[in-house]
Amino acid sequence: MSAKIKLTTPILPLAWQKLSYEEIMTRAGGQLINDGRSSRVFRFVDGEDVCFLKRYNYHKIHWHHCWQKSQVRREYENLNRIKTAGLDCEIIEVLAYGEERHGLFLHSSFLLSRAVTKGESLSLFLGLNPFHPQRRAVIIKLLQLGQQIIKSGFAITDLFFRNLVIVPESATLYMLDVQRCNRNRRRARRKTYPQFWSNILLFCTPEEQQLAAEMLENVLPYSIKELQFKAQQFITKEKKRQVAELTFIKNRGNFHYA
Repeated sequence: MSAKIKLTTPILPLAWQKLSYEEIMTRAGGQLINDGRSSRVFRFVDGEDVCFLKRYNYHKIHWHHCWQKSQVRREYENLNRIKTAGLDCEIIEVLAYGEERHGLFLHSSFLLSRAVTKGESLSLFLGLNPFHPQRRAVIIKLLQLGQQIIKSGFAITDLFFRNLVIVPESATLYMLDVQRCNRNRRRARRKTYPQFWSNILLFCTPEEQQLAAEMLENVLPYSIKELQFKAQQFITKEKKRQVAELTFIKNRGNFHYA
């Protein structure tokens, strides 16, 4: 059994500097903000330092986790790919990631990131702030990002609004979670663009949807009508996620990404 920690910044926040892999995976006192099927995300506040810790635990041995990069390593590499692609989007600051293997098989992993100052989930911002003074500016910035992604041919897995963080004051977007990212126009047409449009249908008003159609139709590889049809496969699942996210926030209390 071996556990490794990869530091991606020269200095970790003080509270994390001397922790071993096992101590990071078992540290108590964080606020659970996302209880997923394979991962759990916690928010830790240590004075002025606010960090998010994503933990993966694999309870079954699977060939996918043999000789493969861990999800956290892929996330880190894909975020950097986004950073160097010239898209009008920031990425979260990953402080460290680590993985534990039993022989060749992945047993657990984590990703530690610094909170985005004054940031909040884009899905929550759009879902809870219909009259926010910066709402239109945020929508336009989001659609400009959509234009750039389409023009670049990037296929981004999980291009959903819950995986984007927005700083409303400056309408700055941050990528939060990118499992897979490469230049593959065929895959992007099949999945990335419909995923993006499914969230426009769920979180945007009819007027905002019309604006989206006007801004995107000239760069899309097919018509808005076709995109609308392709997006339906994601709507049912995303509606459930939307309800779950709002219920979770209602029960736990709202929070910001800093």
